Amino acid sequence: MTPSTAPSTPVPGLPTDQDLGAAARRGDPLADAVADLLAEDPAGRRRLDAALRHGSATATDAAVRDLVADLERVCAAADDDVLDRDSEPTFTVPMAVHVFDVGAGALISSYRPPGPATVLVGTGQLVGNAHGRVFDTARWLTAASLPGGTRPGAQGFVTTGHVRVGHAVARRGAARSAPPADGTTPISQFDQVRTWLDFTYVAPRSAAVLGSGLTPEEYARFLRFWRHLGALLGVEPELIAGVVDLGTAAALHARVDALTGPPNQDSRTLTGAGLEVLAQGLTDLTRVPRAVAVPLVETVSRAMQGGELADALGIPRHPLLERAVPAVAAVRAARRRRLRRDPVAWRAAIARNTAANREFLAAP
Repeated sequence: MTPSTAPSTPVPGLPTDQDLGAAARRGDPLADAVADLLAEDPAGRRRLDAALRHGSATATDAAVRDLVADLERVCAAADDDVLDRDSEPTFTVPMAVHVFDVGAGALISSYRPPGPATVLVGTGQLVGNAHGRVFDTARWLTAASLPGGTRPGAQGFVTTGHVRVGHAVARRGAARSAPPADGTTPISQFDQVRTWLDFTYVAPRSAAVLGSGLTPEEYARFLRFWRHLGALLGVEPELIAGVVDLGTAAALHARVDALTGPPNQDSRTLTGAGLEVLAQGLTDLTRVPRAVAVPLVETVSRAMQGGELADALGIPRHPLLERAVPAVAAVRAARRRRLRRDPVAWRAAIARNTAANREFLAAP
């Protein structure tokens, strides 16, 4: 976390600079306790999985019981709309579009912060097994976003619990191997808020760049679901409770962005590996030849990140393709508007996209 010298105007309902600075020194005590347990007893991971599937009352480890009970509490506080319907805006576009908005937009943006990038590269897994990690992220996001996916015991609930503990395990390892010199916590609450914004602000903004934007009502529903999912992931609710529309999301993103240091070489390493995997994913989903998919993904990512950040992340330029992006986006936006005007066709498209996501999740 790099303090900004620019003055910050407080926005009602959003965390202040002081709040964000304090958040950079906090982790996730419940998940951290499970990470400590796993360090002593790796077999505890099986017991964690069983408790996530069958309930906190079945847990034999206090740390596991406390964490799963917290996840269950978050779900009990959510109404049926949040659990079953508010993630629907995710499925207003085909899966292939998420290669761009979530992948080339949100995922690549998440590699920008130098501290977390160094932690991730230090695991020795994200670069060498980039395909597996990106694929796992896609499966988690799909499982969590499907209707009912975060109800206790559902696949998205179970996977989210493992993701939360995975962050804690990485935080524990980084704190012991290379503790930050500034006294902040690796993969802190500040970092978690920034990642949450990558999915809730950067991804929808990126979709809009491609002509697949959400309406204000859809975006409000999307945010309601993601405030719930953020709490399941261990993000302190008060840090994101005020993000209720595009204006508040943009305001918090701007503040967090101002407090984030510039990309480093680890950021660029992750970006390069991530773009390669996304290009392969596009080829797998659409049969676009890889020779075309690579520059296409790079071009779209540049459009989503902006030229300055794209350069800092080492994303190559393809001027001819860059000039085509606005025209393609305009055509897509026009088609989307026409589809919305036919409620039956619009609902059918959402149903098809939801079914395709279920098929992806069911595949071995």
